[in-house]
This record gives sequence, C-alpha cells and structure tokens, in this order.
Amino acid sequence: METTTFPNLFWDENVTEHVSQSSVMVVENIDKIYEIYLPRTLSSSKYVRIIMYIFGYSGNLLAFLLWIRKPMLHSSGCYLAALAMSDLAFLILDLLYSLHTEWGINALNVPILCETFTILYLTTQYTSPLLTLGFTTERYIAIRFPLKSRIYCTPKRAITIVIFLAFLSLALCGIQGYFWTYDSKLKECVRRIDKLEIWESWTWSTEMVMFLTVPVMIMVLNMLIISEIRKSRKIALNLQRILFKTTATTTMLLVVSCFLILTTLPVSIAYALNNSFPPGRIHNSLSDINEDPIWRAHLTYYEAKTIIYNVGLTHYVMNFYIYLVASDTFRRDVLIMLRCKKSARNQSRIHTRSETIKMESFCSNDTF
Repeated sequence: METTTFPNLFWDENVTEHVSQSSVMVVENIDKIYEIYLPRTLSSSKYVRIIMYIFGYSGNLLAFLLWIRKPMLHSSGCYLAALAMSDLAFLILDLLYSLHTEWGINALNVPILCETFTILYLTTQYTSPLLTLGFTTERYIAIRFPLKSRIYCTPKRAITIVIFLAFLSLALCGIQGYFWTYDSKLKECVRRIDKLEIWESWTWSTEMVMFLTVPVMIMVLNMLIISEIRKSRKIALNLQRILFKTTATTTMLLVVSCFLILTTLPVSIAYALNNSFPPGRIHNSLSDINEDPIWRAHLTYYEAKTIIYNVGLTHYVMNFYIYLVASDTFRRDVLIMLRCKKSARNQSRIHTRSETIKMESFCSNDTF
C-alpha cells in the first residue's frame, strides 16, 4: 500500500500556500539523512524489488495466459486472470516508482505522466484486494449454497463483476490526478498545497477501506468457508457417505486470499502509525540527529516500515507460485505451455474427470 506517489515530498512545519524552493531543500536533507543512517535498508530494498520484478513479471504473465485458456476459464479463472493482469500492471508501474524514489532517476517528473501516474498506480493496488474479495465471495456462495452456484458463479457474471471492480477502483483514484500537478519552474511533480487537507482525507479514507476493511472482510469470509467445509464433512460422516477432500480450487483460493491478508494488514498497520513517528527538526549538523530521540524513533519506524512494505509487495508476485503448489492441473498446464511434457494434456483430462465425481453438494463445480 502506498499512501502517496512521492513520499516525504513536502515535510515542512511552515508550509506556505505555494511551493517554495526551501521546502525542496528540506526534502533533500531528509533523503540524505536516510542515506546516512539507513544505507543497508535502502540498498537492500532496491535489489529485493529487482528480484520481485523478475519473478513477478514472468509469473503473472504465465498465470494470465493460462487462466484465459478455455479449460481454465471458469468463473474463478476469470477473477484469477484479471488478478494476474492487475498485479503485472502494478509491478510495471512500481518499477517506475522505484526508479524515481530509490534510484534517483527522473522517471516521473514529466507533464501528463505526473498527473496520471498516481491514478493508475493506486488503481492497480485497489483492484487486487477487490478481486480477491470477489472470488472469495463467490467461493463462499458455491460452498454455502451449492445449488445456486450454477446461477451466480458463471464466467459471464464473473467478467461483469471484474469490469465493475476495475471501474470502481478507477473512480476512487481518478481524483488523484487533480491533487498532483507538474510544476514547470521546479520541474517537479508536486501536490497542490492548497488541496493538501482534502488529499490527505480522501487518500487516507480510501486506503483504509481497501487495505484494512476489505482484507478483514476477506478474512471473515474465509472463516465462514472453513466453517461450512467442516459442517459438510460432519454431515457426510453422519450420512456415512464417502468423504472426499476439499476441491483444489477451494484450497488454492483460500491460500491466495489468506496470503493477501497476511501481507496487506501489517502494511496497513504500519502506515496507520505514520503520524505517531514523525521526523524531527532539521539540525545544522546531521551528526546531531543521532542524539535526537525523535529522529531515532522515526528512523527505527522508517526502517521497519520499509521492510514490512517490501514483504507486503510479495502478494503481487507470489500468486502464480501458489497456484503451482496448490493445483496439479495448473502445474500440468504450465508444462504444456512450456512444452516440457507431451503427455500432460491426457493426464490433465483424466485428473479433471476424477475431480468432477466429488460430492457436488458440498463444493463448487469449478474443479481442477
């Protein structure tokens, strides 16, 4: 979760109505402080992101190509294909963000891109938890109301919901283009100072909903799904019916949604504590900062927040690898795509037939 495109852009106790050169100098001093006192954290963050880009680009692209294939394009597959494309788009935008903020490359101080980057960057972030909420809700309906799943859990309905969620995210983030503007004098992408309070309120509210409320809703639904699975097993035992394991689809989607919760909630908590650990005053000598308790607390918090945020980014990277571990059919289709196993298609069909004879009254018709 990112609360702003360019962090620490205007930290200054005496903010005026217009952008001033002195405020930019304050930012430069703060950046120097981080470079001096947190060199390992900053350098490791750069290279950790490079590793995530390598695995994330390839993984999300392969996942998208696989989920849009006919055998995999059931209702859950529609959500997962959209999620893969959204995560891939986020990682591409995050590369620009990393180049600008961590590598010192002037990648975003460009007219038009300045105003549109935050819109697209936050939209891809908001879409990810919303899509996870979407397929988690569908999975709950499929397990709680199995007879209605054939009505509500269809590819056509899933595509409609995916489009709606994408436009919802874009609508919530569209106003960000008004809050940011390119200053031709400073040649910087800056926030509108006169709209700072509105920006803070809007961004804080929407991000708390997306990265705190939505994950909590997903967690509650997961608990309900697990509860329904246990009830189904008890009923099966009481009726002395053959007990089959939970479908691969349900298991896989539970893992994906739980992983999003585990990686998103700590980031939300870290950003919620942002105002509790503000930076101290800029001293005449940077060495004096080490003796300032306010700065020491802020640097400790900033280091922890950076680590937590980088861990949180993994949910944009790891879904493909979760699919590989959780689904035999997904692994077989990956091998088919990579042309590593000629007989994998026949084995996949046999496996799919065996899955379809499972207790349909207790699980979705989306089986792997």
